[in-house]
Amino acid sequence: MRRRLWTWLLVGAAVSGCDAPEGRTRAAAEMAEMAGSRTAEAARAARAWAGQLSLGELSESAKGWLRQGAGASSSGIEAVLQKGEQVVPVAVEIGRALGAAVDTSTQFEPIYQEVPGGSSELAERRAEADAAIGDMPRVEVIDGLSVGFKQLSSVDVARTSSESAYLVMWRQHDRLIGFVFRSRRDVALADLVRDAPRLVALVRSVL
Repeated sequence: MRRRLWTWLLVGAAVSGCDAPEGRTRAAAEMAEMAGSRTAEAARAARAWAGQLSLGELSESAKGWLRQGAGASSSGIEAVLQKGEQVVPVAVEIGRALGAAVDTSTQFEPIYQEVPGGSSELAERRAEADAAIGDMPRVEVIDGLSVGFKQLSSVDVARTSSESAYLVMWRQHDRLIGFVFRSRRDVALADLVRDAPRLVALVRSVL
């Protein structure tokens, strides 16, 4: 509704600045076309931003961030996640639970991986995951879990909007669990940490 009102205001301003009827008509048409193209561009950006979030797979943007982090550190959490495989059905359920918890400007990309292997290999992978989570820039103990937080990036999406992105991870028994938090709002890490107990509880309610 606001966009439509703004379009009419722009058109009205253009029309009032023209003397001849033909000029007013042409200016109104140009302004309406401009507003329509901007609306279409914003819609395309929104679809691209959402990507595959409802499918349980990470988007290309998130995969790119993980590849970049894994390249920077072979022992970081991104490198650990690169070794695993997403369990899509569980990730979809986590995504549904988290999706109901936020506004339309925010999206979650759930991460859910099983930690496979025999007893010795399993212990090694657990230790590797725990060390990587412990090395994340901020770690908080939430309901007995060590939850790591890391800012990923703030990127321009189709030149129409930017987003804040954070990686939130923890290990629960033989599972690596977490999510990529993405928002068009400017979200401070402190705000995300403050909301994390609620989000972690939502994820655990699915498992």
